[in-house]
Amino acid sequence: MKKLIAAVVVVALVFLAIWTVPYWTHGSREVTVTGVDHKILRQGDKVKDVYLVFTTDETYKNVDSPAYLKFNSSDIQGKLIQTGRFRISYYGFRMPIFSMYKNITKAEKVD
Repeated sequence: MKKLIAAVVVVALVFLAIWTVPYWTHGSREVTVTGVDHKILRQGDKVKDVYLVFTTDETYKNVDSPAYLKFNSSDIQGKLIQTGRFRISYYGFRMPIFSMYKNITKAEKVD
């Protein structure tokens, strides 16, 4: 019985680690923003705003994130409408097969 409990705990910890990996992978870089887009996703009764940020290197998303205490995605998107060079902070990773994007947490215009 102890082995079964230990196995269940290990499996639960592995799933928890996999589920939270995007929150561990953070970084910052300078990018050239070439455009932005706003998508509204509807899943049943839930509606979610997703802002996309297109750069010369890759595409990022810009959504609120309680885990990072980020609730200003609209304000950040307002800055990014002015295309050009930005220093961004982000977390996550890009997985095209699952439509996953790195999420921007901060953006500052670079002169």
